[in-house]
Amino acid sequence: MKNLLKKFEIEGLLAILALAFACISMWGCSSVWDETMEDVSYSKLIGYSGDSLAVWAHLKNEETCLAKPLGDDCSVRKYGTAIIVENFYTHERVWESDYLKKFDYYDIIDDSTLIAMNYSKDVYFWSIMGDYKKIKDVKWAGIEFEVGDIDGIRKWGKDSLRIAVSSETYGIFDIKSRTIVGYSDDDGYQDCSDRWEKNGVKYCINPFMEEEGEYINHNWYFDYGMILRNSQIDFIDTLWFNGDYGLSGALIPYKLNSYISLGDALIRVDYEAHSFDRSSIIKLN
Repeated sequence: MKNLLKKFEIEGLLAILALAFACISMWGCSSVWDETMEDVSYSKLIGYSGDSLAVWAHLKNEETCLAKPLGDDCSVRKYGTAIIVENFYTHERVWESDYLKKFDYYDIIDDSTLIAMNYSKDVYFWSIMGDYKKIKDVKWAGIEFEVGDIDGIRKWGKDSLRIAVSSETYGIFDIKSRTIVGYSDDDGYQDCSDRWEKNGVKYCINPFMEEEGEYINHNWYFDYGMILRNSQIDFIDTLWFNGDYGLSGALIPYKLNSYISLGDALIRVDYEAHSFDRSSIIKLN
C-alpha cells in the first residue's frame, strides 16, 4: 500500500515537473504568463461647427492580453469619452473636455450644442467648449427603439428634434414637453439619406444614379449625383458626381451640421438661394 502511494506521489511530481518544463520551453522562465497592453483608443467625427471647427468624440480604451497555452485572454478597459474641438484646416486643438463615462451616443444639432445619450436613455445637452446639462424626466413613448440604434439627430422645428433610427422607425423629441415619441409611419422623409430643418423649412438630401448608363469596354458606366429638396419647393438642386469639383462615384451624402459630408469632401447649402453652394466645396485629402 505504501509503495502504491509512493508511486502515485512520484507520478504526480513528474507530471508537475513536465508541466513546468513545458511552460519554461514555451514562455521562458517567467513565473507568470506574459501580459501585454495596447492603446486601442479611437475617434469619431461628430460634426462641424461654423466654417472651420471639427467636433470629435475620442474614446479612450486600453486592451490587456494574457498569453495562455490555449490562446490569448484579452479584455478592454474603457476610460470614457472626451469631446475634442479642432481647426480642421490647421488641425490645431482648440478645446478638449474631461474623459467621461456618462454617454454612449453624441450628435451635433447646431454650431454650439451637442446632444448626448446613454443606453439607459438619459438625455443631455452639451455646450460645445462648455459644460453639459441633464434633461430631467424625459419620457419615451410610442414605437420603442434603443439608443444604440440611433442613426442621427437633427433639428426639426423650433423646439423639436427628429431622431433617425431606420427606414421604418424614427422619433420626435419635443424639447418643451421633454417627450420622445417613436413612429413607424412614413412622414415623407424616411427615404432621405439625411434630413433637417432650417428657418422653418425642412430639407432632404439623397444620392441618385442616372438610370440609363453607357456600356463601354464591357462595363456599364453610370452618372451619379445627389439631389436637394425642401418642404416648400420639391426638387430644388442637383449636384453631379461626374468628375466636376473633384467628386466622382456613388457617394452617400449626410449632414454634419454646417457641412454636408461627401466622403473625402464637404459642401454647404446656400439657404437663401435654395441650392448647394458649389463655391464652398472643400477637399479633405
